[in-house]
Amino acid sequence: MSLTKQMIIFISSMLMILLIGTFALNLSNTKVFLQDQLLTHAQDTATSLGLSLSSVADPEDPSSMETMINAVFDRGYYSKIELIDVEDKPLYFRQNPQTIEGIPQWFINFISFHAPTAEALVQAGWSPVGTLSIQSHPGYAYIELWKAFNNLLIWFSLAALIAISLAYYAIRTMLQPLKSMEQQAEAIVKKEYLLQSKLPGTSEFKQVVIAMNAMVSKMKEVFDRDAKIAQKLQKMAYQDSVTGMSNRVHFEMTVDALLDPQQENTGGALCLIHVEGLKTLNDQHGYLVGDKMMKDLSSQLTQQFASAKALYARLNGSELIAVLPGFSAETLQSNAQALTHSYPEILKALNADTTEAFIAVALINYHLDDRRGPLLAQLDFATQQALAKGPNQTYCHITEKDHEDNQDWEQLLIHAINEKRFMLFQQPSFDAQGEVHDRELLIRLKDEDGTMRSAGYFMPAVEKLNKVFEIDSLVIHLALDYLSTHHPKELLAINLSQAVLNSQETTDALFESIKKLPSQQLSFELSESLVSTEKAKAWPFIHALKAHQIETGIDHFGSRFADMRYLQELRPDYVKLDAAFSKAIEKDEQTQSYVSSLCEMANSLDIKVIAMSVENESQVEAFKAQGVNYFQGYHFGAPTALK
Repeated sequence: MSLTKQMIIFISSMLMILLIGTFALNLSNTKVFLQDQLLTHAQDTATSLGLSLSSVADPEDPSSMETMINAVFDRGYYSKIELIDVEDKPLYFRQNPQTIEGIPQWFINFISFHAPTAEALVQAGWSPVGTLSIQSHPGYAYIELWKAFNNLLIWFSLAALIAISLAYYAIRTMLQPLKSMEQQAEAIVKKEYLLQSKLPGTSEFKQVVIAMNAMVSKMKEVFDRDAKIAQKLQKMAYQDSVTGMSNRVHFEMTVDALLDPQQENTGGALCLIHVEGLKTLNDQHGYLVGDKMMKDLSSQLTQQFASAKALYARLNGSELIAVLPGFSAETLQSNAQALTHSYPEILKALNADTTEAFIAVALINYHLDDRRGPLLAQLDFATQQALAKGPNQTYCHITEKDHEDNQDWEQLLIHAINEKRFMLFQQPSFDAQGEVHDRELLIRLKDEDGTMRSAGYFMPAVEKLNKVFEIDSLVIHLALDYLSTHHPKELLAINLSQAVLNSQETTDALFESIKKLPSQQLSFELSESLVSTEKAKAWPFIHALKAHQIETGIDHFGSRFADMRYLQELRPDYVKLDAAFSKAIEKDEQTQSYVSSLCEMANSLDIKVIAMSVENESQVEAFKAQGVNYFQGYHFGAPTALK
């Protein structure tokens, strides 16, 4: 029961006690007054009538006395008049039934008012004839008492209504800060840092609010500190201090994960910028100019090859690289040429001779069955070819593996969709006790010869043909069809691309379909790059999912140089670490420290952390040592068909 109700009941009880006490006191005083009044009335009548009867008293002929008694009884308000002789025998008796109209019987029974009786001696001359007994009717007393009770009840009810209304308003006003404190406490439980800007006027509540605000501020400071530590560790381990790009360590980790055939990745393109003559530029103009040139050149690289999925890195002092999943080197040649055209302008802005240093831009494609070493060798070859062409030139190295017929792929995809040869596979993630957390859905293509192909086989063509939206829509459709006939115990996780977020019609239809599900059995994941670069679309979508009580996850977590405080705003239910960390978690101390800081930050918000691409038990133990308690990868089994 709420405090307001308790206070109202308490006030009502006090008023009821006051009403009963006041009525009892009023009743006692009124009864005494009325009894005295009725006794006086009865005694006056008895004395007067007794004298009148004495003047006509005749025991042998009582008719005259009866007439006089009747006259008094009929015009008065008496309960009874009785004349008794000296031998206590009744000479005459009149009684008025004790019926009182307009007064409830329960009130009469409760009051139990006894009307007093008065007596007078009747005599003929000096001889006594008898005794006259008169009792006033109590109806008058009951009527007066009933009126007094009603008036008292009306006034008390009115006073109670006013008092309770004022008390209710006063209590609600005084307890309003308590409601705000309740909301603040609930926010703290949810790890939300809500501050009360308006302090209550009540000193006791004011002190509590100040204390809670101080606690919330401290908790927020702790989270912000953890986020800053995580970012600092990330920069120390993986970021080039001059350009702000990834360093070679992060590049190698990420590329190795991208090329892992067990991952649901696609091929793409690599673009390498080699700066020839950087040492000469540094010697003549100083390292500050050289660093500024590399920073400006890195900005041009990210602008010309902008992509949410891209990785930009500095391999060494004079080389920058862009890893572009889903792109083709052939289609990026115009971007590379634009880069070479902008480079002389960078030097001019630094007042440097454009002949002192120049660049060579190399483009190649990579595939899932490639390895990092041979790819870097291809880039070196393409760089030498570009340098051989002269200053500020490009070279696109195409191999036999790169020749694909897009038209054939388009027809293959259309036929596969029409023939329903796309299927859903699933790979579960487990907690430390072996319980399934979720089952991530993966798309597979069944070849005409029956071979099951992973996404890495057909997704490069899908991305080149701009069919990503169709494939994502197909995954959602297949998942909803499955849930219409099955009711799995675990969540089915779907990884969504930007193509789905760009279609308002698709997201609206998705939410309508979710409403029809018997229970919330889906979760949706967005990549950290998408959350960071497409805030205007990704954040409202995640908030809408949470409003529908759908779990959300962040994929490739920790791979971007982003402000980690977005977790505080989005509050995903879980995050999946980037697969690159699995390659270094066992031996690289900087990776271990960074993963540990990510776990501390996520755990402070009750966000689960899932390690991805776990391939052996030693990786499991290494992740556990850093605070990770959920795992997914081939160590626990390859993806299987969703049945």
